[in-house]
Amino acid sequence: MSDDHVSDADYAAAAAVLSADQVSAVAWLATVMNAFNRVAITSRYTVADS
Repeated sequence: MSDDHVSDADYAAAAAVLSADQVSAVAWLATVMNAFNRVAITSRYTVADS
C-alpha cells in the first residue's frame, strides 16, 4: 500500500500507452474493485469454489 500518489514516472509510463480516458477508466476500475473487496471482507462474503 502506497503512502503517496502514483509517481510521475509510473503515470508517464501508463500515459505513453493509454489515452487520457483509458487512464481514467483504469483508475476508476481500481477504485471500484477496492470498494467491492472492502465490502466483501467486512461482510465476510465467501467465494464459492468453481
